[in-house]
Amino acid sequence: MWRRIVPSPMASCFPVRSSRPFARTPSSTAGNIPGARSGEPMRAKLAFVGGGSLFVPSIINGIARVMQESKVPFEVELALYDIKPERAAPMCAYAEVVRKAWGVPLRADVAGSRGEALKGADVVLLSVWLQEEHERLDAFERRLGFRLPEEGPGVAAWAVACAPWSLGVAAEMRACCPGALLVTLMNPTDVIAGALGRIGAVRAAGLCVEVDGLRGALAYYFRVPYEAIVLRHAGVNHDGWVLGLEVAGQDGYELWRERWTEIVGDPDYHPGNKGLWPILRLTGHLRSSAYHNWPLEVAEDATHQALWARWQGKRELYTQALEEALRTGEPICDPPGIHPERSKLNYPYTGITVGKLMQSVATGWANVIPLQVPNRGAIANFPSEAIVEVPTLVQGKLVQPLPIGAVPEWLMGYTRLLAIQRQLIVEYLAERDLLTLKRALATLPMFGSVQQLDAFAEALHREFSWTHR
Repeated sequence: MWRRIVPSPMASCFPVRSSRPFARTPSSTAGNIPGARSGEPMRAKLAFVGGGSLFVPSIINGIARVMQESKVPFEVELALYDIKPERAAPMCAYAEVVRKAWGVPLRADVAGSRGEALKGADVVLLSVWLQEEHERLDAFERRLGFRLPEEGPGVAAWAVACAPWSLGVAAEMRACCPGALLVTLMNPTDVIAGALGRIGAVRAAGLCVEVDGLRGALAYYFRVPYEAIVLRHAGVNHDGWVLGLEVAGQDGYELWRERWTEIVGDPDYHPGNKGLWPILRLTGHLRSSAYHNWPLEVAEDATHQALWARWQGKRELYTQALEEALRTGEPICDPPGIHPERSKLNYPYTGITVGKLMQSVATGWANVIPLQVPNRGAIANFPSEAIVEVPTLVQGKLVQPLPIGAVPEWLMGYTRLLAIQRQLIVEYLAERDLLTLKRALATLPMFGSVQQLDAFAEALHREFSWTHR
């Protein structure tokens, strides 16, 4: 039987580093809220590039939920842009459903152009699928005869392929919304954010769904509210570690060790979480991205592979939920206590994170959310300019990684090398120097033979010979 865990009051979802294992950032800063004294309404504009994405309902719900719970009222204008406006239209209609049903000041429009969406935006969210770039990379890989692994060469190839389009967005931002924060959900999120900040000269951050997804899964496994899970995490996109875990005020790691049999025996223990327990047993830590285990290899048998069949059809579920909401005029809602992968919303907790970001930008309310930003000493033994994924304070225009300190090198030594490799990829995008690309690949050379890596670098440099302005 599960022992009941009583949640403790929590001021925020992520800890601030202090002399205590888990200190928390305040959820507001008194006397530092723009517009509070003047009586002016506080508002912010979010430009969503890729506004026909099935991610949009999650963002709408997340913003609306934060609006409902916010102690300081604020308004959000949501500008949806998609190269196929007919895809964005139902998302705009869904925002109206939520506005009417929940009584929140959220207004959405379908923009006729990207520039129209960006004009006057405070936050720009990128969530697009670049079909032509994917097709070009597929053809490139076939000609090369070298399978591109997700890490290393795969990150470099995709970053190089999508950089021109992304830098085009940055150039338009400089004209339409200088000073706005660009948040990319496009992979590789950390490299794209680094390139847009360095080359595109815009404020940029990466946002991955994995940390929020882990918190949601842990909340389900421990049967506590999402807000009762506190993670002290550090790493890079798709590769990081939970250095401290708190569950409703208790030591989450100790609770997991006590209850691992019940947790992994849960009927909805997700097959994508297969590495959580064996990696915890080996290292004493959880990965901050439960679906990415490299370089650790987690054995999988036929029984485990068969479990994936129970989790198929998610896109159809999201589409049906949206259609029903538009038909009935009722927002998409999940029953309480379900695994987040059973949600009718695509990554629901990332939607809440975006809602908190908009609250912070509009009102100056302090929130701490997982973002990928320049390190600047947050992880003491990582390079200063590397893009790292850590709890990040957002408040007005402030985007500041919270100090983590020095991380265990036995645990995160290769994560540090990944950070260095991706920093070199950003430098390559900025300088277009072939030697820099080769150095990036040589940082972690286990993805292919020396000859393959060298040939890959030469071919990639020739294939994508664009220059930035």
